[in-house]
Amino acid sequence: MPLIIVFHFTEKGRLPKLSKEQLAEIRKKFLEVLKDYPDVTFYGTWVNEEGMGICWWEAPSAEVVKEIVKKALGQPPVDPVIEVKKVL
Repeated sequence: MPLIIVFHFTEKGRLPKLSKEQLAEIRKKFLEVLKDYPDVTFYGTWVNEEGMGICWWEAPSAEVVKEIVKKALGQPPVDPVIEVKKVL
């Protein structure tokens, strides 16, 4: 299964600082949507202090991840979503 990276690096795409409650609500939305995608694994989101970072997925394609994000958050990702392959 391909690995998919969602980037968060532009001003519009960066993640704002969120409370634990807000993060829990976002997680709940993603878990609900992911019930319809049993072949997709979401490994998590990593960001720095400025909200720049990545989300790491295992999914059939970048398009599937874009679809999931749009369903969970009401809008598609702002920054690139790419499929990557391990080379080293």
